[in-house]
Amino acid sequence: MSPPTRRVQQRAATLAEIKAAAWTDLARSGATGLSLRGVAREMGMAVSALYRYVESRDDLVTALVVDSFDALTARLSAALAAVPVGTDVVEVFLDVGDAYRDWALGDPLAYRLAFGNPVDGYTGTPATTAAAVRSSAVLLEVMALAVDGDRVDTEVVEALLTDDLRTALDVWSATLPRPLPVAALGAAMICYAALHGAIDLELSGHLPPALRGRPALFRATLRSTIEALTR
Repeated sequence: MSPPTRRVQQRAATLAEIKAAAWTDLARSGATGLSLRGVAREMGMAVSALYRYVESRDDLVTALVVDSFDALTARLSAALAAVPVGTDVVEVFLDVGDAYRDWALGDPLAYRLAFGNPVDGYTGTPATTAAAVRSSAVLLEVMALAVDGDRVDTEVVEALLTDDLRTALDVWSATLPRPLPVAALGAAMICYAALHGAIDLELSGHLPPALRGRPALFRATLRSTIEALTR
């Protein structure tokens, strides 16, 4: 493969500068205040010049959301890869969950853009959906380990599922590269909800002051959730 041309390199560098300016504008103005005008002002250039690199504000938001999910995916994948083979699946989930929390607390602006604060008038795209799927796929890999080790407590999980939810999980499973049993997907989503709930409470400052910034509470939440669903 030929190395990128100087023009391609320069374009990539400029686009990276635009994204950096957009993050600065987001931090200052909030998601509702993001605009190409603000980004151009941050860069000291004319708004018209930005259109050589991004088609619209929504095009720029899409790039930022995709970058956020991809950064999360990289962090989770690295955490999963670092777990020694044969580690109990509960500990694997805790390690990956810790990586999730570390990323969210380390870059709350990216976390909120990906999962929380919507940008006025913006809707997701196939690119943002695909990026979100890539990040969640790492968590599904953890549940696949539980399936391979016969660790999912099918009886417990099935008792929690309604017929409608069971049908929805079955439909979703059929779309996955590796279909998982309905009970495993149900367990995965319960764990995912617990993980996000704990992170959101912490990031939003809704925990009691004495409990803020305590990873032990986060790990206890995750441990109690997955242990209740496995055997």
